[in-house]
Amino acid sequence: MSVAAPPAPTTGSAGGSPNVPTGDTCPLCKAPLDPTQEWCIRCGAAARTRLAASSNWKAPIIALAVVAALSLAVLAAALVKLAGGSSSTTSITRTIVRAPVTPTSATPTSTTAPGTTTPTTTSPGAVSPGAATGPLSQKPNVTPPPGAAPTKLVIKDLIIGTGAEAKAGDTATVNYVGILFKGGTEFDSSWKRGKPFSFVLGTNQVILGWDQGVAGMKVGGRRELIVPASLAYGAKGFATAVPIPPNAALVFVVDLLGISRSPAGTRPSK
Repeated sequence: MSVAAPPAPTTGSAGGSPNVPTGDTCPLCKAPLDPTQEWCIRCGAAARTRLAASSNWKAPIIALAVVAALSLAVLAAALVKLAGGSSSTTSITRTIVRAPVTPTSATPTSTTAPGTTTPTTTSPGAVSPGAATGPLSQKPNVTPPPGAAPTKLVIKDLIIGTGAEAKAGDTATVNYVGILFKGGTEFDSSWKRGKPFSFVLGTNQVILGWDQGVAGMKVGGRRELIVPASLAYGAKGFATAVPIPPNAALVFVVDLLGISRSPAGTRPSK
């Protein structure tokens, strides 16, 4: 088989120098490229040869790189700001969760004035003042005994208490009814006022008939006291709503509701 000879190169004008095609070269491996060749067969560069070989190929590449770098910078800044905001929110949340403190109950402060005696708890077996139960919850029916008025204190236990015994210096809380020995008229009663009466036993806050007659009673007890005038209001009597005449003997029925160590009570109006 005969091989055709390669075509003779064309000659140029006057000088007769050959016109060699000035093909492009691959920008990566510098292999010669045909002007119509889109890809480099030698290295397989995936770049358009004319763009890569042209003197302007770097400009768009650089521009794209700059845009990409700016985009990454903006994205990074946004991520940093978002991360900072998230951290701040977490810190605030922790503060809100930990801030509430369960309030503790305030301990009441004492309002007792300095130097005063604080009342103690009612003695064991005592009936709470004003809350009498059983027979002591009902007002007794008091009648004067027959015969002449006594000259000495007469004590009669109608109900024997089971609680603590009243002694001098104790604050006794009682309900009571008082009548005149002569005629039986009621002149005073804690039941009528709806409130028990308290006094310090043995300190002359009440008539002597009470200081002597309530001493020795036990809480929960009911006692009748027939008091001669000498241990009551004597020759002067006492001006109550129902007047107590001079030299009048009196009859009381006293219920001992409780005893305690406390400040002195007030004198009963008899």
